[in-house]
Amino acid sequence: MRVVLKMKALEPISVGYESIGIETLLYSLPIVKEDGTALEVPVIPGNSLRGVLRDQMALQFLEDVKSALTESKKETGAPEKQESLNAHIGTLMSLFSGGILSGEEKSQGMPNIKEIMENYIYPLLPLSIMGVALKKIIIPGRIKVGIGYPVTKETKSLLTDLGVSLNESTPALSEITSSVLITRKDDTNKVMQLKELLNVQGKIEEAKAGDSAVQQRLYRQVVVPGTVFYSYVEDIIPMTDAEWGLVLKTLERLDKIGGRVAGGLGKVKIELSGIDDKKREDFIKAYTNNIQDNLNTILNALETNPNSFFKSSSNSSGTAGTDGKGSGA
Repeated sequence: MRVVLKMKALEPISVGYESIGIETLLYSLPIVKEDGTALEVPVIPGNSLRGVLRDQMALQFLEDVKSALTESKKETGAPEKQESLNAHIGTLMSLFSGGILSGEEKSQGMPNIKEIMENYIYPLLPLSIMGVALKKIIIPGRIKVGIGYPVTKETKSLLTDLGVSLNESTPALSEITSSVLITRKDDTNKVMQLKELLNVQGKIEEAKAGDSAVQQRLYRQVVVPGTVFYSYVEDIIPMTDAEWGLVLKTLERLDKIGGRVAGGLGKVKIELSGIDDKKREDFIKAYTNNIQDNLNTILNALETNPNSFFKSSSNSSGTAGTDGKGSGA
């Protein structure tokens, strides 16, 4: 299944590629037009979209698990209180960063892959969807995230070939890019003015380098607000209804892309197509039921130290995945 993403820039978008002097350039790719000529087009790399999707998916999943945990306590008649959701730091790194590839000691054998999948990967849906690296083992992801191409006169035929129906008028490529100025100032004098409010300890010289600039002026190339990009998400390994439910909930919460988000860049409005409302509701319901039905398994998986799967030197179905639960081992 494929879901098409229409992303409209509400603020300047800056997906940086490299810096030349004081200017950060936009990430761009060459495309070949119908007349055979090539030109550079600013794009949103699929890997950038995938990174944002992974972070937001992990947050969405943890929020939904905590909500389900709170509801389960209410049903048991337990005193109402703020429930604490426990998770091992290694598992959080796997959820947000995709894990870490590393070497293994020679004494460590191959882990029980079946156990890892059933007790760790499948319960933690973001890992099942996005994939994860556990030491030297790579669990592949199930989805592909396409490159985001801007809607311009020069890219219109390419987007049409990708299955995007374009009816609105389109700007020229030269009209969608600009630059923004970013300044960084030396505020030590401002800080020293706080002496009337509090006792400022230390000297100005201790707080900054001797050759520090009074003000820095940096530039970033951006795609201007109002520009529309199209991308897509599709499963390259068939996903369950519950997995699609989490993907859809995550896509609906995405609203920022690119760099310098804290500085006023990157806000987008995303619209989804390629799926009707009934199917969307069914997928999200399947996802919600999955968390409720497997809550204890999910909680155990969150508290598991992923390195504990490599403690055993055999492939037998032992308890390699439970040694580190809640212990930090």
